[in-house]
Amino acid sequence: MAQATRITMGILRVLCSSTLLTVLFLTGCFDKEQADQNTSKSSSEEEAIVPAVAETAALTSSTGSTYDCTTPTGTVDKRFWCLGLQAWQHSQYQNQGELERDKFIEAWQSGAFDAQQALDPVIDKLKSSPVALAGYESGYIGVLDTMGIVEYECSDGPETNNEYRDRWCEGASAFNVSRLASPANVVLRNTYINGYMSGRAIALTLPTSMESLFGNEVSVDADGKQAIDEPESTAPKSIKIFYQGFNDGFKAMLDTVRESVNEVMQQMQSMEGMPGPGMEGFPDLDSLPPDMLQPVDPTDN
Repeated sequence: MAQATRITMGILRVLCSSTLLTVLFLTGCFDKEQADQNTSKSSSEEEAIVPAVAETAALTSSTGSTYDCTTPTGTVDKRFWCLGLQAWQHSQYQNQGELERDKFIEAWQSGAFDAQQALDPVIDKLKSSPVALAGYESGYIGVLDTMGIVEYECSDGPETNNEYRDRWCEGASAFNVSRLASPANVVLRNTYINGYMSGRAIALTLPTSMESLFGNEVSVDADGKQAIDEPESTAPKSIKIFYQGFNDGFKAMLDTVRESVNEVMQQMQSMEGMPGPGMEGFPDLDSLPPDMLQPVDPTDN
């Protein structure tokens, strides 16, 4: 895989508090009563949710609900809608009226939920509506930023002076080849790459035997300790993808070690006077004089 890019198309990113956004996305963990009781917020959270335009009190959404976005308190639905409103106010479509505003916010919410649930982005279905496309991308990217997902441009070549970038691109390429999910699914790709990186690292720290090193299985040490536990069949898809990435990274590191060992052996065999493959050139033990096979007496001077 050569490309590792976000789904951006020049839309400004959502400027919101990562703590607040995480709470809003985990709506299944909080009911509305608990959200209403949350009346105290830090100054940073207030800055994140209060829109830049002051004249936005008592706004009505496309569902008919009225929200006052000048305060950070209220239900989860209200605060989530206000975050979408803030993203709209920082977009190039902020002056196109309430209809476009609601279209942007609705798409923003869809993008945020899709990213939070690790679903494939549906930007192809929104290309006929630039406003909805911009809102969806803004919501999706807001979650990526909250999760701390980093990405690199991999078209510069396989090797650079950034070792992490090179291994990241290696993992991204392996993810595309695996066909575990769409290459456009940045969330699952990041999960796979994290597993891939971990597998590479563990391959260098877990004690291995030569049989494991030159075999194809994930290594197990002398005490029966394995590199990683296989997830249950009922485990979430993201866990299974991490596990697959781990195994692929683990095996990739063992392949790298094997290749390095083979190169050293070939260099040694090519040196003048060194025996060739299969230890050819060494005398057979049966041809040696009998006295050379006797143990040496340490008291013999």
